[in-house]
Amino acid sequence: MPSPSPSYLPRHLNPRTGASLVLTCEHATHAVPTSMGNLGLGDEHLRDHIGWDVGAAIVTEELSARLGVPAVLSPVSRLVVDCNRSTGVPDLMPEVSHGVVVPANLGIGDVERAARLREFYVPFHREVDRALQGSPRARLLSIHSFTPHYDDRDFDIGVLFDDHAHHADRLADNLRDAGFAVRMNEPYSGYDGLIFSAQIHGRRFDREYLELEINNQIIRDDDAARALAARIAGAVEHFIEAERGGG
Repeated sequence: MPSPSPSYLPRHLNPRTGASLVLTCEHATHAVPTSMGNLGLGDEHLRDHIGWDVGAAIVTEELSARLGVPAVLSPVSRLVVDCNRSTGVPDLMPEVSHGVVVPANLGIGDVERAARLREFYVPFHREVDRALQGSPRARLLSIHSFTPHYDDRDFDIGVLFDDHAHHADRLADNLRDAGFAVRMNEPYSGYDGLIFSAQIHGRRFDREYLELEINNQIIRDDDAARALAARIAGAVEHFIEAERGGG
């Protein structure tokens, strides 16, 4: 695989030092390098929730601008390589996602697997490390979205956590005060290892970390995503400012 063009490198917004928060968005785009031929999928699949977290990038960008904090966004579709998964799990480069076969991932070889990790996965995680190194007291918040079309998902935002339940509860209360229907560790649980990126970086640098999962039905439109980010910015500020050591 050739080296990626700059458009397939992670985006690092507002790369200031000494910030109180670092944002990440592991499923920010549905982009697939031209050489990979859309992974054998149609645009309708890549642009749906299996290809990325719909609306999450816009929310992350708006929060970064409003709060004046750094944000690191992934460079390619989660179907190329999932930056929120350990390298040892099958869905790192899934052969099937929500019932949709991903032809280019069927029987993927070691050389191709290593190339995707080297070109896309490692640079993203390296950039998150760099952002945290530049802000020694920053907390970490990962921004995601979920599709409501499975199970019981009739809510607006999930607050995902494992080690920092106290901070999760405080953030959830502030989101509820802002008018959102909030659930804890839904639609996925941090206790099941499903906040991989936030967890590995948070623990590596001894930082408090959480993940937000936002119902993509309320952020599918860019303007709606920006408006939602404006509404949750105050709650996120509380996460930044809450007393340290309580999580």
